[in-house]
Amino acid sequence: MRKIIYFTLISTILLFGCSTMSDDSNKDSQSVPEEMPASKYVGQGFQPKAEKSAIEYAKKHRKEYEKLGEQFFKDNFSLNVKATNVVGSGDGVEVFVHCDDHDIVFNASIPFDKESIHEKGSMRSHDNGDDMSNMVGTVLSGFEYRAQKEKYDHLYRFFDDNKEKYQYTGFTKEAINKTQNVGYQNKYFYITYLSRNLKEHRKYYEPLINKSDAEFKAGMKQARKDLDYEANCDVVTTLFSTKKHFTKDNSVDDVIKMNDTVEKKENMPKKVEYTIRLGESSINTEDPFYDDIDHIGG
Repeated sequence: MRKIIYFTLISTILLFGCSTMSDDSNKDSQSVPEEMPASKYVGQGFQPKAEKSAIEYAKKHRKEYEKLGEQFFKDNFSLNVKATNVVGSGDGVEVFVHCDDHDIVFNASIPFDKESIHEKGSMRSHDNGDDMSNMVGTVLSGFEYRAQKEKYDHLYRFFDDNKEKYQYTGFTKEAINKTQNVGYQNKYFYITYLSRNLKEHRKYYEPLINKSDAEFKAGMKQARKDLDYEANCDVVTTLFSTKKHFTKDNSVDDVIKMNDTVEKKENMPKKVEYTIRLGESSINTEDPFYDDIDHIGG
């Protein structure tokens, strides 16, 4: 069994705040401005706080870690993913992946220690702790997308159709794939799904992967019932204003109008709580997390 360091959904954010990490993590991004318009950001300059040796190790063994990241999701979730970024993180290495398999779509990341590339064998885990459960929740946001794909695509079109009216843009596809790890995410919003443990995932969700769309949807509803899962999923927007002079005062009404329209509009996702957020236009290239920018909304 390989040795893996599991993580929570917010671990990357926590790593950015560690005071023990070396400033060497930013040397390769010195030519990249600290901030740039979100519409132009494609992941350049992204580097979590990390020891210099970890950064160099990630570069040297990129291919090996790409394979590890892809194998982790294949062995544990029976899903094919593509490694999209490998970076030093803390004293180890973090692999970012994108999944688009059987219409299950999500972005995630998994950290490894430096010894992981030397260990052989299956990466299949039986860990039902909190860290792995958070990873399961990340994956299940992709299941939630497939279960209501038509409705989530309709929601995407709403935001895309109104980007000029309310003057905003969102994350680029490249930035999402290289820097984001919260689960299903597109240009304008992401989905969160309540964490489940790995045992529950393998019993109720994994058998649905190869089912027809109708059987998949029915299986997701049955899983909710069997697990007594009554909570709504969360849909959270990541909108960056394109107004020349954006302020909360001159934009708060737009957020209210969008929220009211989405909640009243037909053919939108069911059992969902919406958090409509609109923020300033620029993004921090080293720390590209929406929660860190000045924004309106939750």
